[in-house]
Amino acid sequence: MRILKQFTLFIMLLSFFTLANGCGESIEKKEVDFPEISQDEIEEAIYNEVSADYEFIPPSTLQVASIFKKAGLSYDLKLTNPTSRIDEYSTKLSQSLAFGVYSSDLAYSVIHEKYNEASEFLKTLRTLGSKIGLETIFNSSGLIERFEANVANQDSIIDILILLQENTDDYIEENGKEDLSVIYYTGAWIEGIYMGANTVMKDQEKRVGVLISEQMTLGEILVKGLKHVEDQNDDIQDLIDDIQDLVDTYYNLESVTTLGEEADYIDIVLTKDEIILMSGKIVELRESIVQ
Repeated sequence: MRILKQFTLFIMLLSFFTLANGCGESIEKKEVDFPEISQDEIEEAIYNEVSADYEFIPPSTLQVASIFKKAGLSYDLKLTNPTSRIDEYSTKLSQSLAFGVYSSDLAYSVIHEKYNEASEFLKTLRTLGSKIGLETIFNSSGLIERFEANVANQDSIIDILILLQENTDDYIEENGKEDLSVIYYTGAWIEGIYMGANTVMKDQEKRVGVLISEQMTLGEILVKGLKHVEDQNDDIQDLIDDIQDLVDTYYNLESVTTLGEEADYIDIVLTKDEIILMSGKIVELRESIVQ
């Protein structure tokens, strides 16, 4: 579980963004190092996630930041979710999803050294945290004040992101808020693949079959987790259906079905039309949770 806690989002998003490398400006910033992890450990972590009691670990903003850096994505504020929308999220589900979305937006801004924007996302997370029961993680550590006092030092900013993630993980675990973790995780995953989809649509010649394949495997895991959320209502079911539709669309693509169930994902090469179809559905999914 420790492996999964450190690397689940990294595994989930790294594949989607790797082929985006070279799109936009090259970014030279502080290198964020993660402990080495073998492919066998990754596969074991994913397997345990499926076969255990659907215990989901929320995403790490630092891991997201590292992924954006490795991808070389240029900064586009229009890709992030406007903080002005925060009052539109009136239900616990929409607020929890938005918390995940803004966590990804925070990391996206930090890795591009857009600290004014990042500060606004952090304040937005604090506001949302107070609505979904996570106010303690902000109030006890003075995270926002420390963030604003260290904007000129990226090392310190990264340390603050680590602390934010650790506080969030610990609080969720200690207070039995596992359902919140699943939903928050889903929001961050959707925001991440949304940014990747936008990149793919701008450069459709890239070989993205392997990337989307891994995303769909993990999308299936999210569906399993969401089905175990205690408060099953129409909105949760709609979210499950939308993610399942994305997954089903992928597995019904001709490029996927032609290779058969035993095909290695590295052999999957999607056509231009299939890439457009999948990217469009990802964008639609993201818009459904932020508007």
